[in-house]
Amino acid sequence: MAYLLFLLANAALYIRPSELFPSLGNVQFYLALILAAMVCSIRQLHNQLSIRTMIQQPINLCVIGVTVATATSHLSVGYLGGAAKSFEAMAKVCLYYMTLVAVVNTPQRLRGFLLNSVCCSVFMISFSILDYHKFVEDWSGRADLWEIKNLERDLPDGVPRQLRHVPENDTESPDGNTPWYFRLCGLGIFHDPNDMAQLIVMTGILCLYFMTDPKMTGIRYAWIPALGVCCYGLFLTHSRGGLLAGGVAMLAWLTTRYGGKVAATIGALGVLAVPVALGRQGNIDLSGGTGQQRIQLWADGLNQLKTSRFFFGIGEGMYADVAGLVAHNSYVHAYVELGFIGGTFFLGCFFIPAFYMYRLVRTKQQIEDPELRRLMPYLAGMGAGWCMSMMSLSRCYMPTTYMICGTLAVFMNLAGYYRRRPAPVQPLNPQLVQRLGFSSLALLGAFFVFVRVFARFD
Repeated sequence: MAYLLFLLANAALYIRPSELFPSLGNVQFYLALILAAMVCSIRQLHNQLSIRTMIQQPINLCVIGVTVATATSHLSVGYLGGAAKSFEAMAKVCLYYMTLVAVVNTPQRLRGFLLNSVCCSVFMISFSILDYHKFVEDWSGRADLWEIKNLERDLPDGVPRQLRHVPENDTESPDGNTPWYFRLCGLGIFHDPNDMAQLIVMTGILCLYFMTDPKMTGIRYAWIPALGVCCYGLFLTHSRGGLLAGGVAMLAWLTTRYGGKVAATIGALGVLAVPVALGRQGNIDLSGGTGQQRIQLWADGLNQLKTSRFFFGIGEGMYADVAGLVAHNSYVHAYVELGFIGGTFFLGCFFIPAFYMYRLVRTKQQIEDPELRRLMPYLAGMGAGWCMSMMSLSRCYMPTTYMICGTLAVFMNLAGYYRRRPAPVQPLNPQLVQRLGFSSLALLGAFFVFVRVFARFD
């Protein structure tokens, strides 16, 4: 029962009934379903929160570390109200993650969870594309488009908007001479072109996984149209970050499945073809436009770490107060708001499974379950694509981010069980702590060097 309720709650993350059927009002289906799933899995949740389990599965510890860091980031400056509010919000996300790793505890359940996620995603992407074309037809040529966009720019979250998709022109000229183009948005938490692109990349990888399943015989070819929907949807987002995420996801999949030489060859050909084939999405420029604006946002935030805020950060939700906008980079955002300690915990959520998969490929360790072996390259691609997309999005507190690291944690749990001698595959030990600490310092240092070289404040 807990597993079924969790699948329904997960579906509600992608498909919000109140957006499809406005007459339902503000009924919180997701909240009711996830609470019911937690109640039905209380014993498994208690096990996931035990010290023994956190040593065996350090990703659990990292997620709890991020949750605690949202509070300590405010407590370090005496802001008790902010600490309580931030901890409450992140605790809900943490419990979603814990419920995921608690109830998805067999290869069959993992496959069912992935099938649930990809079907809901494809439905939402298809619905959004249909709505996009209707929106473009209704709004193309409107003389008041610029005015309405400016009016809705500063509306708070949750306020209904007329613009369901994002109209843009590269020169931001209000005279109407520059043609507008429209960027695809999704429902709910995916109501942003870059969030939508992030989801589409994940969905595309999962479509490939089910399409290549030899057990599904002729049925598996039904995933080809779904994959086409993902490719078309990614194009409509006009997201450069989504394009990069897709490229990194495919390279990770190729490397894990066929080896580095094949991935390098195909990757080089792809890099040559992208600028010609995809226009704006293939035009990635760091010297001006949104690319330079984001680098300046990173620089403004990283400057805060040169003060006494280095270890505990400036406070969850405070980035826009010092830089004007969020970082548009989840790693920089986490380091600045949560400090080096919280940022390291956030990095650990993805570093630990990445390090395990790297070690698994390099040492050629054997996983006894054939479906888990087949699944690993796709999870590597899904995780790598999500990590790449977080380079251009601030999504360090969103449930979907912890759905990804939760899926990777479940895979690690099952991979450890389905060995000739079952044992945790990557337990917490001094060597892992050392590697994570050095990697975190290296990443943070790389960000400082990058903004020093590329930021232009003329």
